[in-house]
Amino acid sequence: MDASPALPPGRFLLPVVDSYFTLRALVREWQTDLIGTTIIDAYSQSKNELTLAMADGKNEWMLRSSIQRPMIFIFRTDRYSKARRNVATLFPDASDRKITDVRIADRDRMLYLDLEGGYRFQWQLFGARANAFLIDENDRTAEAFQNDEKYSGDEAPSPRAAPMPETFADFEDRWRTNRNSTRQAIQSAVPLFGRLPAQETVFRAGVETDDPADTTEDERRALFDASQDLIADFENPLPVIYGSGQFPDAFALAPMHHLDANGAKSETFDTVDHAVASFVKRKLAERHYHRLYDSLENALREAAEHYRESADRMLEELSNESRADRYERWGHLLMAQQNAVDPGDEEVTLPDLFEDGQPVTIPLDPAKSVVENAQYYYARARRTRRSREEAESRLEETMERAEQAKALHDEISEIDTLSGIKDFRKEREADVAPFVDRQDTNVDTFPFRRFDLGDGFEVWVGKNARQNDELTFHVAQKYDLWMHARGVPGSHTVLHLPNRDAEPGRRRKHVAASIAAYYSKARGSGLVPVMMTRRKYVRSPKGAAPGAVRVDREEVLLVEPGLP
Repeated sequence: MDASPALPPGRFLLPVVDSYFTLRALVREWQTDLIGTTIIDAYSQSKNELTLAMADGKNEWMLRSSIQRPMIFIFRTDRYSKARRNVATLFPDASDRKITDVRIADRDRMLYLDLEGGYRFQWQLFGARANAFLIDENDRTAEAFQNDEKYSGDEAPSPRAAPMPETFADFEDRWRTNRNSTRQAIQSAVPLFGRLPAQETVFRAGVETDDPADTTEDERRALFDASQDLIADFENPLPVIYGSGQFPDAFALAPMHHLDANGAKSETFDTVDHAVASFVKRKLAERHYHRLYDSLENALREAAEHYRESADRMLEELSNESRADRYERWGHLLMAQQNAVDPGDEEVTLPDLFEDGQPVTIPLDPAKSVVENAQYYYARARRTRRSREEAESRLEETMERAEQAKALHDEISEIDTLSGIKDFRKEREADVAPFVDRQDTNVDTFPFRRFDLGDGFEVWVGKNARQNDELTFHVAQKYDLWMHARGVPGSHTVLHLPNRDAEPGRRRKHVAASIAAYYSKARGSGLVPVMMTRRKYVRSPKGAAPGAVRVDREEVLLVEPGLP
């Protein structure tokens, strides 16, 4: 049965907050307060985030939204506030217009604020085309939050109602036996269900058959009935946030019995509005935590391993016989037995006067006299002895660095709160500086490494196993191109396409493959084979560690590792 807790701690994806059922519940709660209010501001102070402010003379509210995967959301807060710097004011044509209605498209994640004068705000809260628009009285785009030059003047985006099975016959028609699990087959049969509701459906139905092709008609009927019961629960939501600690694991519009049965800690809320706002804020804090934590933890761990391995190599080298002593002995033997060396010899075998007369073969420079060869070995002995002394000094320093990096890594590994990692970075800035690159000390607003290839094509690269899993299975679109250096450990790399029909071309594919090779253990190789396939052909084996995958329908690109 696919009924284990759905969202392991540490993910910052919002898989349910932007669902149709959640958005519909929010709209219903907002209608009472927001209809009749006046738009007083529209601005952005964070990339990909739009905030609308409205007031009715007594109260003020803000709708804060994000249209960039993996953080697509919208939630409401009380009171109007705005930063003084780095703020872009938007949608001037909406200012001072009253809100006449708040609504959502039928079975689609398009949310509307109707304004007086025939205008409306329209959010498209799904996929790679997520955006926000101001639509004029002629049903054309007056302004778009993202790619305004592309959409301005176009007809308003139209909703497309998702099919919803209302009868068991409808459910059967949409049942797909080629899915990897019964849970995935439910998501095909009930398109508005995400992973969490689908898992809950399996649990409520009591179905343990994991292969959808092996389910019986009675089991499928039980799954259909359970899905309808869950939809009925969504009509009268009792919102719950699951998880312990500062960062939650999952939001649910109704109690998830499969999580309750597994002992998941939960917090219930009186309103969907309050629950969503709390969940998103805490997830944003978690995202901020990982931006501060992940690169630093990775840098300290790699530094500790690097210095420890360097120290081990130095110890192995220093444990061998000193070459300086050997060179010096050869010089002594040549000086003591000059008559045994003929001019022009390339080597000579002499009794070792220091080792019971055992013969020793000494390489010679035939262009030099025996004395000059002896002087060469004396000089080489002095240089080697100095180098050994320097190595011994470096060994002590390297071992100390390894211990310092390990101690810092052990310390950061105990931190699991945003305030804790903030304090660590502030208080330990000077201590960690020797072990991190400058890029590791900066905080990017996007969680993955990101490369813009133009025209909406981007390359996203995971920074660790957790991010690899997140990027591949919860951020990338199914039609995106997934890449990984073949046969060696490395980062998951995604060539993100602006839409499913976009063709990146040979050059962009090779650039993305070069990036994948660069962020792998094969970085130092001349040419690296990189496998490439559509994201939909990448799967996670059951029970595998984060980042482990199985790949189908791959093709291989042979590229030089490098960054654009």
